[in-house]
Amino acid sequence: MSTSPLLRGRTFALLAGIAFVAVDQLVKLLALVSLQANSFKIGSNPINLALELSLNPGAFLSLGAALPPQVKQLIFIVGVAVVVAWAMWWSLSNWSQPLRKVLPLYAIALGGIANLIDRVFRHGHVVDYMVLNVGPTHTGVFNIADIAITAGALYLMMDLFLKRKA
Repeated sequence: MSTSPLLRGRTFALLAGIAFVAVDQLVKLLALVSLQANSFKIGSNPINLALELSLNPGAFLSLGAALPPQVKQLIFIVGVAVVVAWAMWWSLSNWSQPLRKVLPLYAIALGGIANLIDRVFRHGHVVDYMVLNVGPTHTGVFNIADIAITAGALYLMMDLFLKRKA
């Protein structure tokens, strides 16, 4: 089964990417307004999703949050911008390849762009607002962009692992 030419075009990819980043930023604005003094739970024990505002000065699980400001800017703004630019260029240059080859890296790039916007316009912080709780276990605080980054990275790792096993 092949994908329609419209869905396979770079223009569609760009428009879908812009829509993804716009939705991510809109939800972050809603979180900033709605979760400033409140938190909410969706679901019940033992599994629920907590919505609570967190401005993350670091990366995954606040790694690097204690670094000096200049080092954080170099890593989290300049470094991420370089990686995101390369990932976008590679994804769009290879968009004619099967989606399973280009979509994971494109998802990582889009998530990176969305979080990079936060870092640039929110004094080096990323707006996080979701915590998944499963019994006594819970995740770190994350956002929609983090889901795209994680999903893309997990797919790439599984693909690499499965290729090595074969």
